[in-house]
Amino acid sequence: MIDRTTPYQPTAGTNLNHADVVSPTILIQMIKRSKNPILIVGCKLDKDVEEILSKLNMKKIHTPKEMNLLDIMKYLAKGEHDLALFIGITYYYLAQALTHLKHFSSVITVTIDPYYHPNACYSLPNMEKNEHVEVIKKLVDAL
Repeated sequence: MIDRTTPYQPTAGTNLNHADVVSPTILIQMIKRSKNPILIVGCKLDKDVEEILSKLNMKKIHTPKEMNLLDIMKYLAKGEHDLALFIGITYYYLAQALTHLKHFSSVITVTIDPYYHPNACYSLPNMEKNEHVEVIKKLVDAL
């Protein structure tokens, strides 16, 4: 089993400022305090998690169906949203996109994948699938 704060892909965490690991409780508070959160959903999302997230009342953008990741980065850099949640996007594509947002925007980035993303501002730790499903259920139920 991989360590909970080791990047899922080791070369993704070459910078000095790694993401803070966030618990589901803190994540729920962050979303509630956010003025304009957005959820970016990729095509690699598990069907169980996708069904649970469909109940979440939050603006969502599905990539690549509605907008590709590069256009989403440009959209988020405009500053309309203060908190961006990411899930289900190919790991190495998202790592590059998060690095771009970290340096060129003020949006707070949070990954809610079951993998630790060091390039986000905040990330869930590495976890097993069943643990991840429970975290997403807790998140949707609380919001």
